[in-house]
Amino acid sequence: MPITFRSIDSPGADVITSIADLDPTNPFATNEYAMVRRQLGAEVLVIVVEDGGRIVSGCLSFLTRGRINSRLEITSLPKTIDDTVFWEGLFDECRSRGVSVLSANSFASAVAAIPETRQRVSFKQRSEYALDLTVPDLSKIMNRRHRRQLSAARSAGLEMKQVDDGLSRDTHVRLSNLSLDRRRRRGESIDVETSREQVDAFLDCHAGQLFQAVRNNEVFSSLLIAKSRSGAYGQSSGTSEHGRDIGASHFVFSETAALMQIEGLKIFNLGGADENSSGLQEFKAGMGTTRVELESAEFFTGNFFNKVVTRASALLRG
Repeated sequence: MPITFRSIDSPGADVITSIADLDPTNPFATNEYAMVRRQLGAEVLVIVVEDGGRIVSGCLSFLTRGRINSRLEITSLPKTIDDTVFWEGLFDECRSRGVSVLSANSFASAVAAIPETRQRVSFKQRSEYALDLTVPDLSKIMNRRHRRQLSAARSAGLEMKQVDDGLSRDTHVRLSNLSLDRRRRRGESIDVETSREQVDAFLDCHAGQLFQAVRNNEVFSSLLIAKSRSGAYGQSSGTSEHGRDIGASHFVFSETAALMQIEGLKIFNLGGADENSSGLQEFKAGMGTTRVELESAEFFTGNFFNKVVTRASALLRG
């Protein structure tokens, strides 16, 4: 039988579980993550490639509808046995549903090779940094500078806490956006913000956990992770100015990795870093991670009317 593409509307938990089973270390292929996106206002679709009626590749996708454009977003592109079937099926799916923007991301993807087509309007090469939690002693694969920073944090009396109260959530949002602002001031192009709504969705849907480095009730660093059955992903993080001086970010990532290792998880993905984020690359590489080269892109799949109205709206906003 031929390899075929199929989409599944309003998938049940059993369908999403079948996708999660294909990539058990991926936190963006779980029922809990589907709940997060539903809580944030998206419709959930499952995209699959089948061989003889058996699902051999697949991912979650999320549809949002606006007044002008509808967007289909894939958070984590899957590894597929036939790229042509996958991408042609995906573009046909967008056309049949009237989707005008397709956003193809590679968060926690094992691989991501995105085709160059006339519909592609943006493209980005990116890297992620995956820590192998099956290594018995994680401190031995950490670089010397990171070990010094970790020692400084412990000497400063920092303690690790898993938290889930309203004040801790607010503190995470504040510290995460503080760190994003620091990166903007260094000249990095950052077009995201961490919102309380996002943090609430991950924690309320049990799709993630929040860890903070604390001393005398003062939070120096905060890390929100997304979790799957055997993997974790650094969803957002932030550190205060004083926390940076005493190694708080090194401490919170290292201690989180140790906790995930005790739980029996296999991979802790520290998240991504663009080519221009040299400091972030150095930090994540220094934890002893493996660098994974990935891609992301956006495609305009709408009709001529969508394109004209979208351009006119952009001009008016400008």
